[in-house]
Amino acid sequence: MTLRFDKVSKRFGALIAIEDVSLSFAPGRIYSVIGPNGAGKSTLINMAAGSYSLSGGRILLGDIELSRLKKHQISHAGVGRTYQNIRLFDAMTVKENLEVALFHRDFPKLAAEIFLPRRARAIRAAREAQCRAMLARFELEPQAEELAANLPYGKQKLLEIARAMMSEPRALMLDEPAAGLNRAESAELQQRLLGLRRPDRVILIVEHDMNLVMALSDHIVVMHRGRLLFEGSPGEVRDNKDVQEAYLGSPDEHRTIRSAARHRANRVRIRAGRDIARH
Repeated sequence: MTLRFDKVSKRFGALIAIEDVSLSFAPGRIYSVIGPNGAGKSTLINMAAGSYSLSGGRILLGDIELSRLKKHQISHAGVGRTYQNIRLFDAMTVKENLEVALFHRDFPKLAAEIFLPRRARAIRAAREAQCRAMLARFELEPQAEELAANLPYGKQKLLEIARAMMSEPRALMLDEPAAGLNRAESAELQQRLLGLRRPDRVILIVEHDMNLVMALSDHIVVMHRGRLLFEGSPGEVRDNKDVQEAYLGSPDEHRTIRSAARHRANRVRIRAGRDIARH
């Protein structure tokens, strides 16, 4: 199922965070959304996942209009996500953090779990097996009974992705998955994410780690000031002058900054000279 943003806009009062953006993400590929701070990258994910309402346009997963659904309905429709800041249940074990993701599926079986002991054992065994399999996939099974709060930061990041994967989403959206990771942890994350690619799954990553983005992405979308600036392959994005200027500034901006820096340095020297003369 293709994930589509159709002329999407988002305003926060007078602030325009996203303006008339249309994007299409096909299954089987890994996409990255990049751009300077405030470009609107995380806003795209928050709208698609139902955390933000839309000011205009539509977001669709296949024929399902996500922008008409409530947040939990979007999750049930096949959208999984992680957050820029880790949102684990710290007082729960690692395994329990995954079990929470199965609540909506197992809720109709709750009466059976309470009143039918034999059926309850089978339900719990199936849930346990699914959680253990996912933990093994992310090499977290040895920590299954530890509190999530006690995991190292890099493992917490993996646990959050594992939880998002429990529903086998058709669109997996990861907001800054490499934030705060060291080089070895980023390399491990890259391999984990490559292993999640499937012909029927969209993987969409918002990320500042350009080494990870360039190594991982099939296609990169560049946002700037709430609009689509450019999109293309990693090589095309790297060589695009508009992208370079969005990140590094234009030659005129560089000259302005250098002039301001020289002016400030001269003012500091003058003040320092006056202070020395006074004393």
